[in-house]
Amino acid sequence: MILRWAAIAVPLAALTPALAFDDKQFCVAVRQLALAAEKDVGLWIDRQTRSAGMKATCERRTVEFTRFTYLASSSMTAEWKAARASEWSKAQCASDVWSDAIANGWAIILDIASADGGKASFKAQCR
Repeated sequence: MILRWAAIAVPLAALTPALAFDDKQFCVAVRQLALAAEKDVGLWIDRQTRSAGMKATCERRTVEFTRFTYLASSSMTAEWKAARASEWSKAQCASDVWSDAIANGWAIILDIASADGGKASFKAQCR
């Protein structure tokens, strides 16, 4: 899995902020990343969470990562949501590629669904 992501990181690295952001180039790169991410569907991310895919909607300038958790929806408290939102934003904003996309109007979103029907969605925000 790490090698696959490393192979995808090379085209994304070409989109570093040194150059003017290009929506079309970014779209091509994230669509390739989404195709590669399909191979990771079902893989465990941590003890409670599995990857459920990724999609890029270029027309809406949105990249959505989807995950499935075995946590009960009752565990998705306001505190839990605040912590996940902070973690998500911190991770995306630490990346030159994702933070540049966010700065240029793209939404980088994490959607989490629980086994018992709970849902949470987090949009990365860089300050």
